[in-house]
Amino acid sequence: MKDIDIIDQFLDDREFRNYIASNLEKFGYTEITIDDARISDSNKKNDNDLLGKKGKKTYTIQTFLNKDINENHIKETIKDMEKEHTSYGIIVTNKEVSKEIKQKAKENGIDIIDRNKIKSL
Repeated sequence: MKDIDIIDQFLDDREFRNYIASNLEKFGYTEITIDDARISDSNKKNDNDLLGKKGKKTYTIQTFLNKDINENHIKETIKDMEKEHTSYGIIVTNKEVSKEIKQKAKENGIDIIDRNKIKSL
């Protein structure tokens, strides 16, 4: 069974976040830290899951398991970028993301790692 199949069928949100955290180095990110909102955040629904660096840039990284990414997810990421004082964000999902949403994200300093990139791990 491939990793993507296991992700789709068996992981919960926390396990997906941890899987992504342990594999971000393969995409060139370093200094990955996990922010567990249940412990550190007064907003328990905050999706800011991870922080990481690539070069000199610091990224707010959000993971979304089995969710179709839309403009609301981009807005949430922008809010977290502001909260974390970063200029860059990443949305990670096991779903495919449309070109339009990828473009909208890019216009806001957000990269998207979607199903196709995860399959390459």
